[in-house]
Amino acid sequence: MLEVALLTVFLLIAVGGLSGAVLSSLRVSRATEESARADAAIRALAADMQSTAFNVLYRQYNGDPNDDVPAPNAGPGNAFDVRGLTARPDDPDGRVGRIVFPTEPPGGGPGERLREDVEDARLGMPRDLDGDGDDDDDVSAGTYLVLPVRLVVEWRGAGGTRTVSQDFLLVP
Repeated sequence: MLEVALLTVFLLIAVGGLSGAVLSSLRVSRATEESARADAAIRALAADMQSTAFNVLYRQYNGDPNDDVPAPNAGPGNAFDVRGLTARPDDPDGRVGRIVFPTEPPGGGPGERLREDVEDARLGMPRDLDGDGDDDDDVSAGTYLVLPVRLVVEWRGAGGTRTVSQDFLLVP
């Protein structure tokens, strides 16, 4: 009888450990799938941005709704959704994706201005964006020759709060 009891305890411990491993594996698989969705969304948006007319690119994807290109070519602004991902509870606009340009004020919004003197080493800033020989002023929309941009996806999912971002230097 003692042997049967010990065998039962041993089997319960083994099944419990196996169940934990399976659940952990499922969580990791889900987190990997979410990261792949975020990465695919960033790559797709970067391709869309590359196919946009370069002289209106900033206007279509910045956070200032006052300078948007008129319909039917109006841009999506500086935020986007990714199917299958949920925004973090503390996200101010409730969207998982954001588009970041070197602007003042940082993060964009009404009245934002593209600036050459923003400090952001990952975007290679400060940098002369409009080819006028200096990198310390505003850049008028459409006069830039290069356009640095960061695409960011932040979500809450199986692996907790996650972030994927990619920096690009867009050129005509």
